[in-house]
Amino acid sequence: METHQFSFMIPSTADAVSDARKRISEKLRRWGLPPESDELGSIELATSELITNAVKHTGQEPVLVDVHLSDGLVRIDVCDASRELPQLSLPDAVDENGRGLLIVTALAARYGVELTPTGKRCWAEFEVAPEALMTRMQPLVPLPAENHRQSTELQRDRRTSSPRGPR
Repeated sequence: METHQFSFMIPSTADAVSDARKRISEKLRRWGLPPESDELGSIELATSELITNAVKHTGQEPVLVDVHLSDGLVRIDVCDASRELPQLSLPDAVDENGRGLLIVTALAARYGVELTPTGKRCWAEFEVAPEALMTRMQPLVPLPAENHRQSTELQRDRRTSSPRGPR
């Protein structure tokens, strides 16, 4: 099975969350996740929550997002400059905030947080059954030009074959 990776920086703004979610969703569809699959929907929702937390708590610093697909596992890493670790809580029914990590833990196979030299990395892993991946790559639909104007963007899309060969 091939390995795919995609990384990019986003500004710490509310608008960046939906833009990042769209970019990740498009890349995962290109890598073979069906557009209307439950797996893609879960990844999109959990990713939105991770990125929203980073944008909300990191101040003005940009946020790094890394997406990795290998051997039936999608991993989303969101790195920010804050060293404050997120706290899983049980909000009251009337609370408007505080459900993000509950959503991530409910949807992801695994979730974690690690301190880094420059802040922290929140990550979530999602298992994708091989039969859920479409057999041929989907064509990439170009994103609007406004999503490409960020000068802090770093993109990597690597494809390498697994040492075991194609499956």
